[in-house]
Amino acid sequence: MNSWKSILQSSLKDNIEKVGPSATYAAMATVRRDNTPAVRTVVTRGFAGENHAENFGWHSDLLVVITDKRSDKIKEIQANPNTEINWYMNGTMEQFRIRGKVNIVEKNYVETKLEHLNSHFDQVETAGKYDQKSLGLQMFLKQQESGTTNTFNWQAERLRHFYQFGANMRKDMTIEKKQALQIDSIDEHGWFKSEQVQDLLEEAFENFVLLVIDVTSVRHWSPTTGTKLHSILLETTTSYDDVFNTLATTCL
Repeated sequence: MNSWKSILQSSLKDNIEKVGPSATYAAMATVRRDNTPAVRTVVTRGFAGENHAENFGWHSDLLVVITDKRSDKIKEIQANPNTEINWYMNGTMEQFRIRGKVNIVEKNYVETKLEHLNSHFDQVETAGKYDQKSLGLQMFLKQQESGTTNTFNWQAERLRHFYQFGANMRKDMTIEKKQALQIDSIDEHGWFKSEQVQDLLEEAFENFVLLVIDVTSVRHWSPTTGTKLHSILLETTTSYDDVFNTLATTCL
């Protein structure tokens, strides 16, 4: 595990215990087409292929945010994928400033455009029977197994986040936004099924987008130590952890 990731996860766990789910809120900046800054509050969804409650069979260092494909930030990211996330954790008063490049994963994504992310994943073993797993995990695993099992399946990732998003949040991905969109069951490939709102679920899934952040640098400030930790992650760097561990000892 990358050092910056383990520090962030530890801090997030402490803050969720102190202040609840609001610890997952962060500010995400993009650049408008007129070259002016844009910032909004987002909910961070953890790391791709991971869940705090269940083993999905993958580990990664790619942060995930959810958005609607009709939002302004989609066009902004398409024009300029660079972002900075300011993640202030109120419970411990820590701040993480995370820079990276955003990858858009929509329904009809192009596989080759995401191949560069494959190196960020490690595959691990999963255990237990299907009927003992959550529906979200079942969706993920069935969709994953329908493709190449040794390569991360981004459609499977979209499906499990779509399920975990919740019925009321899925409603907001439709034009009418009239009723909660419950998922009743899944088919053999992990696709969602509903007798009452299937068409609306399909509409919501069309607008449902993952923003996957390929992290390039992390700055962490902790009031308990008064120390700023810098992690500079460059493509030419042979070991991200070596750089982080060296610079983490620097006080500013």
